[in-house]
Amino acid sequence: MRARREQEAGFTLIELLIVVAVMPLIVGALSLGLISVFKLQSGVSSRLGDTVDSQVVASTYQNDVSSALAVTAASGQTLDQCGPAGEYQLLGLAWGGRTSGGYATVVSYAEVLTGGQWELVRQYCTAGYSQTPATSTTVAYNVLPPCASGLTSGCQASASIFNQPTSKDANGLAGILDTAANTSWVPVVDATDSSLNVTRVEFALAAKTATEQNAYQYTLAAVPAAASPSISTGGQPITVSSTAGCNFATPGTGYYASSMCLVDFSSLTGNNLLAAESGCLQMEVNLPGGSELYFCLSISGVPVNPSGLPTWQNAFLGNYCSSSGSGCSTGSPFYTGISGKPALYQTGGGTTTITLKNISVITANGSQATGWWAVGADAESTDAGEYIGWTSDQPILVMPNNSASTYNYAQWVANGDAFPSDPVGNACVNGTGLTWQGSADSVLCSVPSNVNIGLKTGTAMVESETPKTWTMTLHGAGLEAAAFGLLLS
Repeated sequence: MRARREQEAGFTLIELLIVVAVMPLIVGALSLGLISVFKLQSGVSSRLGDTVDSQVVASTYQNDVSSALAVTAASGQTLDQCGPAGEYQLLGLAWGGRTSGGYATVVSYAEVLTGGQWELVRQYCTAGYSQTPATSTTVAYNVLPPCASGLTSGCQASASIFNQPTSKDANGLAGILDTAANTSWVPVVDATDSSLNVTRVEFALAAKTATEQNAYQYTLAAVPAAASPSISTGGQPITVSSTAGCNFATPGTGYYASSMCLVDFSSLTGNNLLAAESGCLQMEVNLPGGSELYFCLSISGVPVNPSGLPTWQNAFLGNYCSSSGSGCSTGSPFYTGISGKPALYQTGGGTTTITLKNISVITANGSQATGWWAVGADAESTDAGEYIGWTSDQPILVMPNNSASTYNYAQWVANGDAFPSDPVGNACVNGTGLTWQGSADSVLCSVPSNVNIGLKTGTAMVESETPKTWTMTLHGAGLEAAAFGLLLS
């Protein structure tokens, strides 16, 4: 009986019929899912590739446009550019020291036909216009062909360069198309007409999709730092290229130690420094209490670098003046403990002019601040044959190094010889070298070339109430340095 039952074990006919009927449904559903996944894979890969391309080109584009001193959107067939003349330049950018043929650094975004497909290539030249780039980097693949040889649709157009910020383009954006840039190089800062400064550079790019029926489109936009506008008529910043802070000295090391906040210029390197040297760098300084200081910084002449205090052992500002190798003749610390790099220090002998214009302080609620004073200080040591001077659009007062009172031009004129001979110690030859240059808004600290002062008992420091412009002129037989900040209530 047991053996007979084992021989009859198995599937019934009904069970087999059910399996046969259901199995194709399951297999079909799985097959459709796999097919859908395989179909999506190509599209996802294409979209990821497009996104990567856009991120790569954006990372280089922003930096290049920010550095530019001259731009063009002209085709590179016959125009000076970086890279072979047969390549289609869509955007040209130039900056750096001048050479006989233009600027030293030239970057061309050009289309190159490689293996039957067009690629967007960044050509980088370091010795002016050249058909042999120092580097050549593909920043986007499978882009549309350039709009050349009569091709007007389904093609890649050149970049668009805009100026005249008071006008608007067809899309309502500030600026209108600079047609001159379509045929030649144009400076980003116009020497005779500021309305022709380049307000933005747009690059509308398109890459073929996997089906090649449509294009993946995106637009890049950037503003050259040298042409960045500063403060609008309402006092608000339009474009900020660099953000900084300001720092106080250790309490008790100076009469204004707790209220004088010197700007930290640590960020004034690389492209920021280039913008300041080439035109104007818009800066925003975060102040205590949520207020903001805005100004546009220009530097000409001998280059400067940011530096901490004291700038050297014989500098008075920021020095402990311990008489044991510090270089100061007194034993009291003078505005020590100021962090960051508040000094702009010459890199060689000669003259440097540092100008801050469109100075504005905006409170946390967005209104114009009052009651603040701009401060300038000799951050090094004015020695034989050297001078440092300040000019403002408001009267300048001298900040004595060892007194709570303030001496000014009007008091000097009224009192004559009663004006103290050494309000800043012997920094300016015991006062004889501290002079106003014909008006109350220009003061100079100078030392004749035949005078050797020796160790300092002070340093030149001046202030001016809510100025809009502030200029510091440094002339070093060796090196000179200057600091700028605010006196806050």
